[in-house]
Amino acid sequence: MSIRSNRSMTKKRYTYILFLKVCLPFIIAIFAYQSDICAYESIAYLFAGNTTTYIKNVERTGTNIQTVCPDYFEINSDGTLKNTIKVDPLFVQTMHAKNIKVVPYLSNNWDRSLGRAAVANRKSFCAELAGQITALQCDGVNIDLQNLTESDKDNLTDFIRLLRAALPSGKAIMVCVAPNPWNTTTGWQGSYDYAALGNLSDRLFIMAYDEHYTGGTPGAVASFSFVEKSVSYAVKYVQPSKIILGIPFYGRYWKQGSQTGGYGITVSDAERLVSSYTAKSWYDETAQCARATLTISETDNALIWGTNKLSAGIYDIWYENEASIEKKLSLVSKYKLGGAGSWALGQEPDHFWQNYSAWLIGKPFIDIDNNWAQSFIIALYEKDIISGMPGNRFEPNGYLTRAQAAVLLVKMLGLQNETAETAPFTDTVGHWAEKGISTAKKYGIFEGYGKNLFKPNQKITREEFAVICDKVLFSPDTVDFSEKLYSDVSPEKNTWSNKSIIVLSMNDILSGYTDGTFRPRNNITRAEAVRVISGLLDYPGGFTISPSNVQNPVPVEPR
Repeated sequence: MSIRSNRSMTKKRYTYILFLKVCLPFIIAIFAYQSDICAYESIAYLFAGNTTTYIKNVERTGTNIQTVCPDYFEINSDGTLKNTIKVDPLFVQTMHAKNIKVVPYLSNNWDRSLGRAAVANRKSFCAELAGQITALQCDGVNIDLQNLTESDKDNLTDFIRLLRAALPSGKAIMVCVAPNPWNTTTGWQGSYDYAALGNLSDRLFIMAYDEHYTGGTPGAVASFSFVEKSVSYAVKYVQPSKIILGIPFYGRYWKQGSQTGGYGITVSDAERLVSSYTAKSWYDETAQCARATLTISETDNALIWGTNKLSAGIYDIWYENEASIEKKLSLVSKYKLGGAGSWALGQEPDHFWQNYSAWLIGKPFIDIDNNWAQSFIIALYEKDIISGMPGNRFEPNGYLTRAQAAVLLVKMLGLQNETAETAPFTDTVGHWAEKGISTAKKYGIFEGYGKNLFKPNQKITREEFAVICDKVLFSPDTVDFSEKLYSDVSPEKNTWSNKSIIVLSMNDILSGYTDGTFRPRNNITRAEAVRVISGLLDYPGGFTISPSNVQNPVPVEPR
C-alpha cells in the first residue's frame, strides 16, 4: 500500500517508513559508492624526461595516480628489442614504495616499418621483452604499436598472444589502440582487433585524442562527441572494466596565415601564454574544450616546450581545461570503464589534480563527501538538472534562491529549450537565470512580487518550495488534508501551503525532521531541494507542464 493511499497511517509509522525508503537506500548507496571509488584506475604516461623529472611529476599528482607508464622500450631496425637509456630500477623501486605500479611501454614511434619488424620477429621479441619486465620487477608492460594497417591485424594479435604466454603470472598487459568512432576496418584503426586484444590483455587503452592533428584543419584534439563515440565503439567488443580511457594533457595551435598548423602545445603552456599575453579565451560548447586567440608581438618572448619561441602573429589554440577534462572523465563512471589515463604527465597544470579523483569516480563536487544527499546530488548532476558553484562546489548546506529554484524546476520538466518571454521582471534583465525565470513565469510555475519584481536572489522557504513543486504535479485531491503529519503545520497556521505540504509528504516527495516538525518558514537548503526534485522525478502521476494546465500563479507570502 502506498504512503499516499494509507490515510490512517500514524505519524510515527509514517516517519519510520519514510526513513526506510529514504535513508536506508542512501546508506546502501554510500557503501556501494565507496566501493566504486577504488574500482577506477588512474594511469599516467611518462615521456621525454628522466628519472628525476618523472618522480617530480608523479609527486605533483598527490595520491591521484595508481599506475605509471615510462617510455622505456623501443624497437631496433632489425626487429629486436631496444632498451632506452631511461630504464632505471631505482625509479621502479621508488614508485613501488609509493604503492604505484610501473608498466613501461614499448613504442615504435609511429614508424610502420619498425612496428612490422617487431611483430614479424614476435616470438623472440616477446620472450626478450618479458625477460626485461621480470628483471626490472615491473608490474607489466604496455604495448603501443601505432600506424600499422588492417594487413597487420592478425600478426599484432598474435604478438600479444605470445607476450601473454611469455610473461610470468601476475604481470599485466596493456594494449594501446586507436580511437574508432567511425567503425573503420582499414588503415590504422583496422590494425586493432578490439575483441581479440581485449580477451588477451588486462587493459585496453583507447588513445581518444588527435581528432585534429598536425597538418590538418583547426579543431579540438578530442571533442567530447569524438571521445564518447570512441568509447561506445569499444564497449561493443570489450568488457568495459578492461577499458582505460585516454585523455590528452595537450592542445594544438594554428597560426593565422600559415600554410600548415596543428602543432602540439602543453596545457600548461597554453594557460601561461593566455594569461601573459594579449589573448581572448573561451569554452567551446560544441567541442567541449577550451579555445583561445593569442596575439604575439615581435618583442614577446613566448616560449613553449621550454625552448621553442612562437613568432609574431595571431594564433588559434584548442586545448583542455578543468571543465573539458571533467567532462571526459565522466564517461568512466557512465560506461563503467576500468579507469582513465593521461598523455602525458608533466604537460598539465598542477590545479588539474585538485579534483581529478572526484571527476574520475563520477563525483562532480568536492564538498559533498558524507553529505546525506550525496547520492541524489550525483544522480541529478548526471541528468544535467543541477550544476555547481564556482570552485567545483555544490554547497549542499547553502540556501536555495528563487532564481535557482526556477531553473531547477525548468530543467526537471525539460523546458530549458522553450522559447521564453523577454524579461518579464525588471530585476531579472541580464541575470544568469533570466531565461529560466522567464520560462517558469510562462508556465505559471512562479509568480513575482509587486512592481514587476521577481527578487531572484532572495532565499526561498520550505513551504514556498512545496507550493511551487505542487503546482507541477498531476495530483487529484484524494488526500486527507486534515492529516496531522507535522506538529508545526496545520490548515489554520499554513492556509496557503498546508495542502501542498501534505500532498508532497504523502507521496514521499517531501519530508520533515526527526523531531516531528516541518519548519515551513525555514529557508530550504540546496541539498533538501535536490531530495525533493528526486522525489518529483520518481512520482508516477506525471506533471502538468502546459500553459493550459498551469493557470494559477504561485502565491507568495507577504514579507
